[in-house]
Amino acid sequence: MTLIEKNLYSQIHPLRLITDWVTGLYACYLLWYQELIPAMITAFVPSLIVSLVIVRFVDLEKVKNSPFGRYFKRIYNRTSDLTRFGGFVVMACASWMQYFPAVAVGLAIIIGTWTYGLFTKK
Repeated sequence: MTLIEKNLYSQIHPLRLITDWVTGLYACYLLWYQELIPAMITAFVPSLIVSLVIVRFVDLEKVKNSPFGRYFKRIYNRTSDLTRFGGFVVMACASWMQYFPAVAVGLAIIIGTWTYGLFTKK
């Protein structure tokens, strides 16, 4: 498996997904209480470490050949990556401003980006 494929499939490894969701939500909690530095560390450092460990040590062939791996390969592109990140930025900014409806919009953007392929054919 090439490094590019490892980077791609590491994004959907269960450990990475759990890490991203838990730390992202906790970072938003911290931002709600104006804890900027701890929130930024929480949002990015654990995911970076987990990604490096997965790419270096985990055999991602099972992930690649799974139904979710095939789905992700079909829907993934740079735009979807940036859209997911944009959804997190909306959640983070809305958390900082303590405006829950916008947090929900950011979450909807992320969920929509992950699931739009269920409603389209490629």
